[in-house]
Amino acid sequence: NKDDKPFGGKVIVFGGDFRQVLPVIPGAGRAEVVCSALNSSYLWEHCKVLKLTKNMRLLSEKLSEEEANDLKKFSEWILDVGDGKISEPNDGEAEIEIPDEFLITDVEEPIEAISR
Repeated sequence: NKDDKPFGGKVIVFGGDFRQVLPVIPGAGRAEVVCSALNSSYLWEHCKVLKLTKNMRLLSEKLSEEEANDLKKFSEWILDVGDGKISEPNDGEAEIEIPDEFLITDVEEPIEAISR
């Protein structure tokens, strides 16, 4: 019966990285915010999770081999941060040192430098 199913049985597509896209709850603490995320909801058991497996930016013909390698290293580092592999162990709060190679330095137009 469609009335017994979430969203009346309609297919709903949610997108995003749950490590990056948390709900905004004014005045709430970290635990309350995390517990309010979709993957903490009773709806989660009704969801089918699909993961993207190719970094399409790395496949761009506009990138030089060096740029593609740099982007790959940065992408892997970002995933390690999200997976909690950087600054282990931590209790949900960690100070993460950004490697010098990922910093934008001596650039007159920093926004343009990261949006090329």
